[in-house]
Amino acid sequence: MQTAVQNSVPDVYSFRCEGKKIILQHSEKKYILYYSKGLNYILTLLEYPELNIPYPNLESNLSSPEKAYSQFSSPQEICEQQLKVQDGFLAVPMTDLQTIKEVKEELIQVINELAELEENCDYARADELRDIYEKLSKYLRDVYHKDYKIRHFTCEESKIKRRVVRAVNRALEEIEIIEPELAKELRKSIEFGKTICYHQRRKIEVFGYWK
Repeated sequence: MQTAVQNSVPDVYSFRCEGKKIILQHSEKKYILYYSKGLNYILTLLEYPELNIPYPNLESNLSSPEKAYSQFSSPQEICEQQLKVQDGFLAVPMTDLQTIKEVKEELIQVINELAELEENCDYARADELRDIYEKLSKYLRDVYHKDYKIRHFTCEESKIKRRVVRAVNRALEEIEIIEPELAKELRKSIEFGKTICYHQRRKIEVFGYWK
């Protein structure tokens, strides 16, 4: 990042990509940023406002509509045709209700047997059963949420979303240092949901090739 350089440009934010350098201009100021994944993602979102982009597609640079649907020439046409890039796979549950039922039944048996063993002072067998009790209890804690809904394995798509969100936030922090108002505007406009989407609140121009 470099200090601001005086330059006569319109009172509008613009990004101009020149190799690994990204020139951010606003009013009479010009800043130099350097290419990063987060800036790549932000520029892609700016290029295609109102388009819901799956995180894996954004990370793999398949977010551009022309790459997903080469027969359409603009994001507007894609929206008009009600098309979207295929969503990721559903998260895989860690267990099923039948397995949980069987584990609970086994846990009840262990508890009942423990009570009998402690009455008879059979401490050796009781210690063994306590180990089984702890393992079964831990299993249920691991696969259950507090509301007793089954947990799901962390899928690759969730990991990708976290990477993309972190990269975008780092890039926004970098922009905030030089143009706080632009960073604030982008934070309000970028929606992190099941997909990522930029809702255009004001015109921000993008020039050049950054991918």
